[in-house]
Amino acid sequence: MAFYDVIRCDNVNGGIDWLMYKHPVDEFNNKSRLIVSPGQVAIIVHNGKIEKICQEGTYKINSELLPFLKNFTKAFFGGNNPYPIEIYFINKRLKLDLLWGTSDPVKLIDPKYNIQINVRARGQLGVRLDNYQYFYQTLVGSLMKGNYIDFKIIQTFFRGKINQIAKKRLSSFIINNRITYFEIDPRLDEIQSAMQEDIKAEFGEFGFEVINLSIESINVPDEDLNKLNDILHKKAEYEQLGDTVYRTTRGYDVLEGAANNNGGVGTMMGLGMGMNMANQANGAASIIPPSQPNAAPAAPAAAATIRCPKCGKEISADSKFCPDCGTKIIRECPNCHAPVTPGTKFCSNCGAKLVD
Repeated sequence: MAFYDVIRCDNVNGGIDWLMYKHPVDEFNNKSRLIVSPGQVAIIVHNGKIEKICQEGTYKINSELLPFLKNFTKAFFGGNNPYPIEIYFINKRLKLDLLWGTSDPVKLIDPKYNIQINVRARGQLGVRLDNYQYFYQTLVGSLMKGNYIDFKIIQTFFRGKINQIAKKRLSSFIINNRITYFEIDPRLDEIQSAMQEDIKAEFGEFGFEVINLSIESINVPDEDLNKLNDILHKKAEYEQLGDTVYRTTRGYDVLEGAANNNGGVGTMMGLGMGMNMANQANGAASIIPPSQPNAAPAAPAAAATIRCPKCGKEISADSKFCPDCGTKIIRECPNCHAPVTPGTKFCSNCGAKLVD
């Protein structure tokens, strides 16, 4: 193989976004020059051992630059050094556009509304190779394909660990701070700081310095978002209307839905439920139509009833306990103390379970 007079790294594989490049020729004479461009470092290796790390500048390949050549007993022929030397160029520049993201959603139970949400996150990462010697000794053999290593290989190498850290930090932050999805954005900086510390430690083990980490988006699928919005709308409606008006309104909603239902049984059940809800909201008062001339006296209104949430027996609406099974009729949420309709299974204010 011909000897190189000038060893430099100008255009790696057509300008590929490279991290490390091995010069293709490994035999040089002692008059050759090594040129290390700005933003680069050159590692000189002989027999697998790093002999010297050269910063940017111009160097002569001679015994002054490489003292180990003095130990060679083989004579020089015409100024040529017949002993092989490997030269690796390192790209020192910052790489700020490495992309990261969760490979699959993080499944969580929303701490406030007790529904499952699937949270995803993505962003960018900025890194720089800092410990050249350690990187060469630990990763070059595993990552180098051909005569260069590009940043895409590094991104692939760390993808699994970044994904694990992102999932762990995101889920623990939401659960430990008991925040709902809509409260995440104002606290992105806290999540970002926690993730960056963990990722710094992971990358540092292989000679990289993490310059910055950014979170571009934390999101959930439209289906989960619609569920959360529906809960928020009902909660806002309840708070604005108050307990009595809200129950009455919901009762009439049932009446309207039943009236639009063509099925006879469904209509009667819907009417009964709507009447029952309206009666409860108004102190169990019966709804009596206006009197008409020559109409027969109205029959006494039947007492309002509800069904026991445990055994299903129909009991008086003002009962405190079911006379059949003894179950206590809950009228106030034990968690948030908001009024609840007897027989409901979950609190409309905080979502707490009311019936075992």
